[in-house]
Amino acid sequence: MPVTVTMELLYKELKSLKREIEAVRYAVIPEEKISAKELGELRKTKRAMEAGNESLFKEVFAE
Repeated sequence: MPVTVTMELLYKELKSLKREIEAVRYAVIPEEKISAKELGELRKTKRAMEAGNESLFKEVFAE
């Protein structure tokens, strides 16, 4: 017997799949808390990258 797929049914299925994907993502890729200083450094690096500035890998990731 054919099943009629409605927009509501499709939407519910997509929401369910999204929840499952998020659960798997958090299990596979754990999130790490970072300090305000580290967040500032990341934002600074991102702005430089978006502006097209070049940086050496060892300078960006130097401790």
